[in-house]
Amino acid sequence: MKRGFGFAMFAAGAMALSTLAAHADSAPSPQDFTKRLMGRAPGKGKTFACFTRAYDEAHLAGHPLQNVRAMKLLVKIDSEAGDGYDLVIGVNFRSRKSMFETEGDCAAPHAEGESGAPAPAGPASVHCAIACDGGAIDVALKDNGSVLLTIPNGARVWKPGSIDPDENVHGAFGEDDKLFRLDRASLSQCEPLGADKSEKATLAKGQ
Repeated sequence: MKRGFGFAMFAAGAMALSTLAAHADSAPSPQDFTKRLMGRAPGKGKTFACFTRAYDEAHLAGHPLQNVRAMKLLVKIDSEAGDGYDLVIGVNFRSRKSMFETEGDCAAPHAEGESGAPAPAGPASVHCAIACDGGAIDVALKDNGSVLLTIPNGARVWKPGSIDPDENVHGAFGEDDKLFRLDRASLSQCEPLGADKSEKATLAKGQ
């Protein structure tokens, strides 16, 4: 009995170690995280990725506390501006006709053992902050075709192109606007989120 029990414990331990090793091997490195997020290895200059989601009436009826009707996410990496990310999010809310935007600067993921590493298994997400205490956003990989975007405490949004602080909106995100799955889309779908004519033209071409 004791010998059988010991063998069973050994087998269970070996299986646990095997599971941990497999999990560690599957954790993306910072470079792999970026490549998977962007859909390709970033090149010189600006590299873009676009993700979108629109909710139908049936979904909204089943989630009365969700204010978001549709969302676009534009991820930008500029090789000349450091190793971080820039997020621009366009949001359509139930009670507002115009699309609103918010933007965050994201720290680059760190490898295991580096300062700021989010988890021993490697980076699983990037953390982004909206200026002037406007909120925080996390972006995690779900698979090669989608991401999970988390807005735990809401975020400040504004009308595109507005410089009037009175047009900044707080509290637009509802109680059920915490986590969104967005799917990879053509860059042209994020063209409205381009910062200037040059970016908009690039996005419109899908490049």
